Amino acid sequence: MRCYIDNILTDKDIVTDIKQLIPDAGLRRRMSKAIRTAVATAVETICGVENIDRLDGIITATGWGCLSDSERFLRNVIADKEQMLNPTPFIQSTFNTVGGQIALLRHNHCYNVTYVNRSHSFEDALLNAMMRIADGDSSNVLVGAFDEQTSSQHKIMERMGLFRNICDGEGAVFVHLKADAGEHSLAQISAVDFPARTLSVQECRKLYFTDGGSELLYNSYSQSGLFPTASAQSLVKAVDMVRQSAREVVIYNEYFGATPAVLKVQCVG
Repeated sequence: MRCYIDNILTDKDIVTDIKQLIPDAGLRRRMSKAIRTAVATAVETICGVENIDRLDGIITATGWGCLSDSERFLRNVIADKEQMLNPTPFIQSTFNTVGGQIALLRHNHCYNVTYVNRSHSFEDALLNAMMRIADGDSSNVLVGAFDEQTSSQHKIMERMGLFRNICDGEGAVFVHLKADAGEHSLAQISAVDFPARTLSVQECRKLYFTDGGSELLYNSYSQSGLFPTASAQSLVKAVDMVRQSAREVVIYNEYFGATPAVLKVQCVG
């Protein structure tokens, strides 16, 4: 079971004008910053809004969801005493908002699902995409991860003891997956695994390395600031390593003591 990466981008890689990526001004105006950033990253990844028509799968992942819209709705409930509430923040606060907004740009009714499973959300989304490709249900899938940071969320997590002396973060990553290798393929994902226990560096090498030339990214997600889908940033780094010279990169992530996740990224040839 494998799939091929046609393109992969983070929200920092956007170079196209937001008005071209999200042409509907009304839709764009109603989006929060996090939703707008994630949708723009998705469209940039597939090289234009018109290419949404060709997708037969849109799979998104998030750990915290659209926090700013959720907070805005709850504040409105309190301030307006549950009377005459604006429904937009509530509608935009759901976890599947980003996936739905991508599809709405071109009214694409393809397979569209969102995974919300803490630090495994992105890996679950990738596994779903790979299974659909392996079964022949999809051949052109967009997979993305996003999480946003708010001051209220940071304070709550700090009080819980999670973010004391640790830098938290936010971001969006989207990857365009194909069933078959093409001339533009950057790398291939050949395995997604969830070990039942913590693995050491030596154990990762023994269990997952194909040959002596393999490289390991061990808990590299923490370099991007902590947030549930930060592991998607590790995939970006792994693909970049493969594009440079590596034949195989194994990614091991264990977020805050959760069950580990392992991805194996290989060169196309």
